[in-house]
Amino acid sequence: MRGFSFASVILSYFLVGGGLFAGLLLIGIVKPQNEIVGYVLMAAGTAIGGFIAGRASKGETILEPMIGALAVIATIVGLAAGTEAGKLVWHNAQDTTMRFVAAVGLASALGAVVGAFVSEKMFGEATLSSVPWIIYAGFATFGACVLATIVAALLFIQSGTTAEAPHDAVKDLGKLMLAGIGIGCLLSGLAVGASARTRPLLASLVGGGLGVAGYFYLLSRDAHDKDATTGILVLGAGGALVTMIGTLVGWITVGKQEA
Repeated sequence: MRGFSFASVILSYFLVGGGLFAGLLLIGIVKPQNEIVGYVLMAAGTAIGGFIAGRASKGETILEPMIGALAVIATIVGLAAGTEAGKLVWHNAQDTTMRFVAAVGLASALGAVVGAFVSEKMFGEATLSSVPWIIYAGFATFGACVLATIVAALLFIQSGTTAEAPHDAVKDLGKLMLAGIGIGCLLSGLAVGASARTRPLLASLVGGGLGVAGYFYLLSRDAHDKDATTGILVLGAGGALVTMIGTLVGWITVGKQEA
């Protein structure tokens, strides 16, 4: 039996986070009238993240995606509870908020575990090929971008803005988001390199670029001008390089020794 891998927990954190927010994006598209359907879609998203995490993990596979799912929920709840807006919502609708958090946490954890279980039973040991790591790295960087955006937005609200104009406030938030996304790409790259059974540098370069570009495409999907496309390509290229650098460091320090 493979041992527990902390690197795979970090990777699962980003993968399950990517799955959760893919589910939320699907909810926004479908706009289900039934609340239960929304939770099912959310669980389906985390099941995809858990499935990918199960394939990418070299540890216990099922345990690590579950911990990753719980860590994602803990991050969101912790950050929201630390802001004045979050405290206001909690104070005015404590029962409703508790039910919502519990339902989201249960759906996410259950989806991640089911996805990882199916992955383990259907495919068994992770492949030595580096090609699937394009998908793993892409999904991980997508999750890292979303989580970084949430962190940046909540920290921005919590700290308050000293900008004299709305335009300056948007620029400050943008800088904070880019810094957070850069850190997220680096951390997801580290997790990829430390978790891989073979050196996935090219795969992380391609996957990281796709994940970051895909995220920014979703943010600007209503803008189809040339400048927006150029910006997405530039950000994708930057994210790809940062992800690959993190992967190289993770591979040299951890992955290579345990491969």
